[in-house]
Amino acid sequence: MSDPAFQDIRYRNDGLELAGRLYGSPDESRLPLVCLSGLTRNARDFHPLAALIRSGNSKRAVVAFDYRGRGRSDHAEGPDAYTIPAEAGDIAAGLDHLGIGRAIFLGTSRGALVIQMLAAVRPDLIAGAIFNDAGPRLEPDGLRLIRDTVGRIESFPDWQSAVNAVESANARTFPIVRRPDFERFARAGFAERDGRIVGDYDSRLLEPLRTLDLEADLPELWDLFALLREVPLLVIRGEFSTLFAAATVERMHREHREMQSLLAIGQGHAPMLEVGGLADRIDAFLAMVDERSRP
Repeated sequence: MSDPAFQDIRYRNDGLELAGRLYGSPDESRLPLVCLSGLTRNARDFHPLAALIRSGNSKRAVVAFDYRGRGRSDHAEGPDAYTIPAEAGDIAAGLDHLGIGRAIFLGTSRGALVIQMLAAVRPDLIAGAIFNDAGPRLEPDGLRLIRDTVGRIESFPDWQSAVNAVESANARTFPIVRRPDFERFARAGFAERDGRIVGDYDSRLLEPLRTLDLEADLPELWDLFALLREVPLLVIRGEFSTLFAAATVERMHREHREMQSLLAIGQGHAPMLEVGGLADRIDAFLAMVDERSRP
């Protein structure tokens, strides 16, 4: 598998300079794949998947965005600006900047929530969707784990220490994943600053999660999910995920009759899409959406 070339994307929205990556050209004949990352992650997460998607004879553009406050995008003025509606607006603006009017969307964790928001505000953009370990309902236990672990200790003296920490934190719920995968994951989500290896995001974006009352009934997005009923949908759930329950997947099947789902064996939240043959299943789904979208 060759290392794919990409172009850096730069555009402005809501007073911020935002960033992303474009693999290939939006003018290619197949529908572009737009990749949206998790809460503190960024476009680099999708580099291995882009390599796999673009390794075949039939090329498709892959776009991956850095949300505001992540990766190479500007930080927002404060924690109140890190919302799913704001991030959905940023993604729509980025696609308008690239001249992409319709695409297949892949959302990991928070990215799946952003897709559901886009279904409300820009349904014209969505030809198909892939949810990676998130949906209309998230489980309090999974949110509690994220709240209590993400960002607590994310400053390391060197890359080996960072990879060790990532592997130690995730080895139990990702038994299929090996050291090179954890290293790739760490290097995608961290950056070197002032001689330390740190999380590549604005720590203020975690403040709303820190204050979330997980004992109260949490908002669910079933009304937004209903807007995707006519859109081809693939849902991936990690075998050991605590954020996305099997019961939620079952209800999603009842409410979306043509939905496909698969279990990422040996992975927790959120599955690495380049591991365990998931990329092949994703590629087959993309081809199906292409076929359905032809006039």
